[in-house]
Amino acid sequence: MLECSHFTAVGNRSENQDRLLVLVDDARGEYLFAVADGMGGHRSGAEAAQAAISAVEDCWTQRGALLNPPGWIQGMMLRCHQAVRGLGLPDEWSPPGTTLAVLLVSSESAWSGHVGDTRVIHYSAAGLQDRTRDHSATELKLAAGRISEEEAATDADLNRVTRALGGRETPEASVKSWCPQDGDLMCVASDGAWSLLSGKDFSELRESSPLGPALNQVMTNRLTGAPAGQDNATLILLRK
Repeated sequence: MLECSHFTAVGNRSENQDRLLVLVDDARGEYLFAVADGMGGHRSGAEAAQAAISAVEDCWTQRGALLNPPGWIQGMMLRCHQAVRGLGLPDEWSPPGTTLAVLLVSSESAWSGHVGDTRVIHYSAAGLQDRTRDHSATELKLAAGRISEEEAATDADLNRVTRALGGRETPEASVKSWCPQDGDLMCVASDGAWSLLSGKDFSELRESSPLGPALNQVMTNRLTGAPAGQDNATLILLRK
């Protein structure tokens, strides 16, 4: 059984365009978590995020996710893309769009899938184990060795995504799997949330019990000192 908590805040924006989804089936030992971040600067960002989340939930109700998790995630992402595309107008220059990350968990394994810069993060007693690699201009620079992780945090192209749901191109999701251990943290977070958190925050959260109040305190503290343009911040945190 997993311990789970979630947090969302509007930040210093006029509207919260993030959406989250938590689906739990303790009897089957199956869990699905998702965060969508509607794209600012595009029409109907909040509606795009909600359309993606609703499509995720529709796919989940049809069961079968754990029969072929990578295939299920790719098919689900296509459904989400089509749902967001359905909000657009013919030949619209900047149609509604959203990023999306999902985390599928069974009793022994976990699978992540994402499009855009919403992340899935895996943190253990040894520290950061892995994170999804953003579909962004900054991540491409990082992969090419042109900038460091430290420089990436303030890169001018940090919010320039290279893949999103709802655009003219059908995006391919990045999918990976791992076997979490007891006590590990897993997190699904929009860029407005993961950009606020440090390794020290994750380490302290991993040792905190119960998880919910600790998460609320950490995020409230980080948002208090956030810059004037702080984005919406949404995350789901779970401990195995």
